[in-house]
Amino acid sequence: MMLHVFKHEIRLIFRDPRFWIPFIIPPVILAASQGIAVSRYGGQIMEGMEGYMMLLLGCLMAPMGSPLAGDSFAGERERNSLELLQLAPIAPAKLFWGKLLAILPFPVVFAILAQLGYWASHSEISTQVAVASVLGALSAVLLTTSFALIVSLRVRTVRAATHITLFLIVPLLLMVQLGHEAFLSGLLVPVTTLAVSVVLTILATIMSMRKFVSM
Repeated sequence: MMLHVFKHEIRLIFRDPRFWIPFIIPPVILAASQGIAVSRYGGQIMEGMEGYMMLLLGCLMAPMGSPLAGDSFAGERERNSLELLQLAPIAPAKLFWGKLLAILPFPVVFAILAQLGYWASHSEISTQVAVASVLGALSAVLLTTSFALIVSLRVRTVRAATHITLFLIVPLLLMVQLGHEAFLSGLLVPVTTLAVSVVLTILATIMSMRKFVSM
């Protein structure tokens, strides 16, 4: 039954093009801003910034999955279909995991694909910096998705859930801006960050599942 819920959620996501737009915007904006900077000031302005831009791209992609999380739970409540789902002959925990597993792959896959595409077009980025950037993006995806999940279970509309979750973009940008040099200098900080993110995500998921089961 959990697999059935997963397939149903995937079909709904593919049917609605609105969910795809947020994943297209960050790469386009980043490419456009980089192109404008190079055209105005020359290629020298971007020298040494490639790793930072790759990390920034991955972190910008991370919160773009919040509309999926918002629609998956707050959207059901907004459409008055959450009660019907809870009456279905399926355990609430399986229903929860089916929805969650349908949400998580999209920000992960899009963030990694965007970063790999950027790396392919900037061969000067070292493997160590690229791996650190990908680990940073994965950490950001886990944290933002788990936060979006918690918010979605506590608000009544998709718009409210999305808007609250998107506030995470500001601290993410500040952390990337202020800490990218230390983060990209080796793999210790990225691996530690990912480990902490995994632990926090597990805790947030357990809390969210208990909230959903008790509804």
